[in-house]
Amino acid sequence: MRIARIAARDIAPVQRFEIEGISDLVVIAGPNGVGKTRLIDGLLGFFRNAKGDNPSFTIEATSPAETEAWGKTALETTKPEDSQKLRTLLRQNQRRRNFTSGVLYYESNRSIQNVKAMSFEFDYPDPWEEAVSWDLPFSGLVNRWQDTQHAIFKKIQSQKTRIANRAIQLRNDGYAQMNLDFGDPLEPFSDAFEKLLGPKTLHRADVQGQRLIYKDGVEERDIRTLSSGEREVLNITFDFILRKPSHCVVFFDEPELHLHPELLARLITTLRTVGARNQFFLISHSPEVIASSLDDTVVFLTEKREDDSNQGVILGARDDATEALHRLGQSVGVISLGKKIVLIEGKDASLDKRTYTHILENRFPELVLLPSGGKGNLVGFETVANEILDRTLWGVRFFMLADRDASPAAEGMSKALRVLNRYHLENYFLDEFVLASCFAELEGVDSWLRSPELVEEKLKEIARNGVGYAAGLIVSKRVRDLVGNVDMMPKGIHDLDLGGFVEAFVERGNGELERVAKSLDAAEVEELASTVYGELEGLLGQADGQWKSRFPGKPVFAKFCNVAGMQEGRMKSLYLARSLEAKNNPFDEIVEIFEGFARA
Repeated sequence: MRIARIAARDIAPVQRFEIEGISDLVVIAGPNGVGKTRLIDGLLGFFRNAKGDNPSFTIEATSPAETEAWGKTALETTKPEDSQKLRTLLRQNQRRRNFTSGVLYYESNRSIQNVKAMSFEFDYPDPWEEAVSWDLPFSGLVNRWQDTQHAIFKKIQSQKTRIANRAIQLRNDGYAQMNLDFGDPLEPFSDAFEKLLGPKTLHRADVQGQRLIYKDGVEERDIRTLSSGEREVLNITFDFILRKPSHCVVFFDEPELHLHPELLARLITTLRTVGARNQFFLISHSPEVIASSLDDTVVFLTEKREDDSNQGVILGARDDATEALHRLGQSVGVISLGKKIVLIEGKDASLDKRTYTHILENRFPELVLLPSGGKGNLVGFETVANEILDRTLWGVRFFMLADRDASPAAEGMSKALRVLNRYHLENYFLDEFVLASCFAELEGVDSWLRSPELVEEKLKEIARNGVGYAAGLIVSKRVRDLVGNVDMMPKGIHDLDLGGFVEAFVERGNGELERVAKSLDAAEVEELASTVYGELEGLLGQADGQWKSRFPGKPVFAKFCNVAGMQEGRMKSLYLARSLEAKNNPFDEIVEIFEGFARA
């Protein structure tokens, strides 16, 4: 069986959730706190009882046995007679092995604590054929793992007993040979072990010691010596292989917990190869899970909406918003991170991320900082602004904060974009009072590094010696903004023949050449270069400190660190710590920007 439609109301905090036309792999995504786990608990509660009309489902048959039992190919659980048919199906007797037409649940808390040792016997019945309670699969992995582990040991011992008994019977009947073509009960578990954790291999089972032994190279080790993530993925996989479900619905809450993304991908692939016609529901806030599942069904669970509209939004693999996110080096999976996402420059370990995280000090928990790479990702910014910043996508708001050197020429195109008033983020690290305080306990009382006035003089000296380079950065950026990218795609070329096609490209090329030539006019470039150079020299002659905003601060800060004999990373860490104690915190302006994002 498989779920084709879900409709749920008032499963707090979820008010309305409706999806249909879903595939055999469904990812229900969303940030923490929107009610994903409670929603799944509500869905599981229905399958335990199969009564009532909330939540309701359309259940399709995936096996001839289901169609025969129902007398139809699909059930509508809002109809009492269909609910009764579903309840009868779910409560049928099941064997431990070859579980069919049921529901399996893997909870988020999968930490296995205590497994009681089983009472060892020499003669066990085949545990694969033993009956299990119909609702055992609802109970979660923690409650099933002991059953799984004991069943593996019992299977091995029961096979040994059968082989021994058969050998004795054959000898008593006068035979001197025996067919040894029998399978290894550990084989499916060993195959999965190698797929997941290779080159490590599952070596043997110590039944009397009740231990599974694996090989790491030539060394034998107890399976309990594996890492917590490795043990967890094996616990899940071994339980799944033991049940060998077919025509089942499998609910998996937060499969990414404790697992490396690559190991998680292997786990999902392995589970989907076991049994036949199973449908998986993964409840996740992993960007990797979401991004890799867009060809199946990804449902984003939004917060409750004032207009009582549907909170289940099915995401598309290809739309304008997805393409715009790709321009920023991101996938649609980023929506799982939070309700308000602030795109910043740099990478996870960048100065930008460390600085913003430090100065915010958890003041705005609703904001999630997301590095979006270098300033090159702002190319084609108009598309990003229209498709990301100026829309609420799948219940998530996006904002962007950029250095002035990375911002597009047409500022103000989006209210969700804020540009720093200073050229680089490093410009905020040029406060002479904060810099001097960083050396208060590191230098002697006579050191120039402890004097704000002398620090200011040194910063100006460094800037004065670098006027040419600073002006060059500013001029080249302004010209680059004017010229922009060369766009060679003509319009209306779908129906052109070869001659018209070539002519359209030639015409487009000439137009772009004329535009670029105008932007690079020698007289205008000369005037711009002269003006910028003069402005920077003039700023250095003023006492108001405005040069610290207009000058590119990155090279100035780097050279100051070199003169002071301190590594940039350590200098930044000291500066960030001291800034909190400063009378005038140089980062107050940035805090105000984030306050605006939080209020929006």
